[in-house]
Amino acid sequence: MSGQKQSGVALLTALLVVSLATILAVSLVDHLNYDIRRTENILRMDQAQLYNANAVEFGMSLLQLDREINNEHDTLTEYGDHNLQVYPVAGGQVSAKILDQQGCFNINNLASSGNNLSRNRAIYNRLLSQRGIDDNNANTLTDSLIDWLDSNDISEVFGAEFDYYLGQQPPYRTSNSMMTSISELRLVKGYTPEIINQLENDICVLPSTNSHINVNTASLEMLESIDGLEGQGERIIRDRDGNPETPDDDAPFAALGDFTEYVKNQLKVKEFNSTGLQVYSEYFLMYSSTQLGTGNVSLYSMIYRNQSDAKTELIRQSRSTL
Repeated sequence: MSGQKQSGVALLTALLVVSLATILAVSLVDHLNYDIRRTENILRMDQAQLYNANAVEFGMSLLQLDREINNEHDTLTEYGDHNLQVYPVAGGQVSAKILDQQGCFNINNLASSGNNLSRNRAIYNRLLSQRGIDDNNANTLTDSLIDWLDSNDISEVFGAEFDYYLGQQPPYRTSNSMMTSISELRLVKGYTPEIINQLENDICVLPSTNSHINVNTASLEMLESIDGLEGQGERIIRDRDGNPETPDDDAPFAALGDFTEYVKNQLKVKEFNSTGLQVYSEYFLMYSSTQLGTGNVSLYSMIYRNQSDAKTELIRQSRSTL
């Protein structure tokens, strides 16, 4: 009987050892599969980032080539939202598009001074009005933004300086410098998420306090915010872009002088100042996205192209919208 009991205990011990070994083996296999998947994801991420980087380099070369072939003006036909290009790659695809960034209002222009500030303030106020924002609120939004950008602590009439922001929860100070992203508007007095959504298609952030508006790419709201062009936006776009269904009939303005003559002769605007306007763009936003398997990696790149020598420069990049 004693021998049978000892055999039973030995059998149970052997079964326990086998069970533990099986559990350990299954656990090791699971960890191995997890490590393999994690390594695959890392490799795909690196590969996607490399594809995006190559797309940016290619886009910069296209921008340079466009200027070098003596194209002295830029249009939405070239750099509109519809120009998404898709390139197949092993295991997925790369998509990219280049968007003009000077058909919108550069809010950093409100950090300028003198006559430039007066002109830009008026344009921005009219743009807010075009978007259905009443005058009182528009004055607050404009003055608060000027106070946020300027280097002093003197508040504009309807604005706010550091004393206002120190009273917020949590407290913070004004930037007193140029913005780098539209998202920074959320910190400025009066800029609610709803107002930012209203303006997101009309405003941009460029690393300049004196950028000009490209009349070939400006929207209806942007055009009608320019002094002297109130109520003329639809006609300008119709004459400039032609029939949307037949893009070959567009007639962009090849030179600023052509636009000035058009305004005076066709629109019958006798007193028109073209300061702050141009027919070409120097700042562009390139959106690139690489899809490999089930993963998708996006990249937003701000690119500057010098008008005089066509040299391009990467200003900044982000994995979320600029």
